[in-house]
Amino acid sequence: MVKNINKQLNQFAPWQQVSFCIALAERMYPNYVLFCEGTEFQGQKTFRKMLDLFWEKLTVKGAKVNFEIQSEHFEAAIPNIEDYDMYGVYPALDACVVMTCAFNSMLVKQEDAEEAINASQTSIATVASFIEATSEEELTDEDIFADELMQQELAFQNELLELLDETRSPELLKAVRKFGRNEGISNIGISLD
Repeated sequence: MVKNINKQLNQFAPWQQVSFCIALAERMYPNYVLFCEGTEFQGQKTFRKMLDLFWEKLTVKGAKVNFEIQSEHFEAAIPNIEDYDMYGVYPALDACVVMTCAFNSMLVKQEDAEEAINASQTSIATVASFIEATSEEELTDEDIFADELMQQELAFQNELLELLDETRSPELLKAVRKFGRNEGISNIGISLD
């Protein structure tokens, strides 16, 4: 299933790859917010602003955003895992990694899908490490990939690919954004409500 995701990402245009990364970051946003709320880390507004800027650039024709400068601003919103002795920093950092993939994808505009594939693998790894962290026994890769959360993650990514496999339009990108929000539930099942 993962190979299929990578294969499809390789066939995508740059705008589709950026949209894929940002939809994953949007879905991981609750993980980041929960970490900020639990630690008083000041990154939540910056993270939200970056997501909104990406969506604006993707949906509004002629929107001007300097992603080079924004990516420098975003660095302050990336937590240092050595400063925190809690599990929550890892899913938060992974959300930042996915956002960084989106920046790289937007700035480099190369034809290969390396950044989108990294984003996909990072989100999958977030789910895998969460499943391991919350399990009371040793798990094999088969156990992890059979877990309901992982099945949901792979289904989400595949649905996202299908959604993006259309002609670009503001309506499509608004639908992708809504899909990425996943009704406020993150890839590891966290909801802010």
